[in-house]
Amino acid sequence: MKKLLLLALLLALAPSSAVVAGPRPKAPGQGDAFGDERLTITEVQEERWAKTERLEVDHPLLGQERFIPLVEHKLPEVVAAFGGDASPSSKLVLLHYAKGWETGTNPVPVLLVHGAGVTAYHSWADKPIEQPYEGLAARLVRSGRKTFALTFAHPHGDNVMQAEAVAACLARIRRVTGAPKVDLVAWSKGGVSTRCYLSDAGPEGSTRYRGDVRRYVMLGTPNGGVDISFAFPNLNYWILQHENPAPLSWTRFMYFGAWIEKPEQVIYGPGSAFPGQAQMVARLDGKWGRTKAEGQFDVDATYDGTKGTVSVSLGIDRAIKDGGDFIANLKKKPVAPDVELCVLAGTSPWIMNLVGERRGPNDGLILVGSVFDTDSMTKRGARVLRKDLRNINHFALAYDPRANEWVTQVLDLPSPAR
Repeated sequence: MKKLLLLALLLALAPSSAVVAGPRPKAPGQGDAFGDERLTITEVQEERWAKTERLEVDHPLLGQERFIPLVEHKLPEVVAAFGGDASPSSKLVLLHYAKGWETGTNPVPVLLVHGAGVTAYHSWADKPIEQPYEGLAARLVRSGRKTFALTFAHPHGDNVMQAEAVAACLARIRRVTGAPKVDLVAWSKGGVSTRCYLSDAGPEGSTRYRGDVRRYVMLGTPNGGVDISFAFPNLNYWILQHENPAPLSWTRFMYFGAWIEKPEQVIYGPGSAFPGQAQMVARLDGKWGRTKAEGQFDVDATYDGTKGTVSVSLGIDRAIKDGGDFIANLKKKPVAPDVELCVLAGTSPWIMNLVGERRGPNDGLILVGSVFDTDSMTKRGARVLRKDLRNINHFALAYDPRANEWVTQVLDLPSPAR
């Protein structure tokens, strides 16, 4: 009896964490009927969400990615949720429960996946940071949906690692709600990692699609890739001047009359702090050309990789190679046939107080043609239910009320008969 009482006391004093383990998979990431990998779950109490769980995913593909001070997490809430670590391992992912999530009556839960350089706190929370609008999470809860969001460990992380994080969060949501399938809403780069999971596009040993997604909603996702920092090289100056946590396509450049280097911030190399960005780079000049805009420096030198008047670049082909030619390989892997697709592209080129792309309709960063490049996704039978445009820039696609309303509407579309 004394031993039993002691055991009960120890359990009562234990931290709020647990290991969730189904039968050990035969191969990494296969999981049990719910698809659980081995997850260590630590609950984090905070004000912005109903609650947050820090999931530690036991998977051999996951580990520590490189951080530089510029891309470390700065938001105290995020650092605290990652256990006080501003540069956490990619074995970790935060799963946020939206306020009121448990009141949802719709049988299909929703998982929101953010893009590069931000977190769920910036994009989806009830009151997104630095935005005057209601967040998408709150809007979806009001529509009767059990709504969740994730925050990746690395703001610019490897998309294969982030695909594992998406799979783990889907497994946890299904375990919590009992739902057989989940709807996914992904913005920008978040759509690349999401598609990697839905297409079984990861390397050997990565988690394969488990039939756990009903509908995949894309907001400004560069399905055909992106080349803006090569096609519009002056973006390098903007990034530097604003201390923006984004990669540079120039390795050396003239700045206020002197040649300088920022080797830690370039997009190239296997040790880059921006691996997920290199994975999204693709040549778009064959269809869209290169900018002829007056005042753009060293366009051809930047794209081709050589020394120009004010810069030196290794070129877009080097960035694509360092990213494993990810977009081209992704296009060889169609999305699973049971997944329904909805796509929203922005058409406002005004972004960050400047005009971005100029070669065709765009949201300031991503060409509409890239967002709508979905033919390769449907070759196994996945169907596109909607493709729409809104006069919204790239960042606002995550929080603008017009985009939020569109997401709510497409999630309510009936599934077509097969």
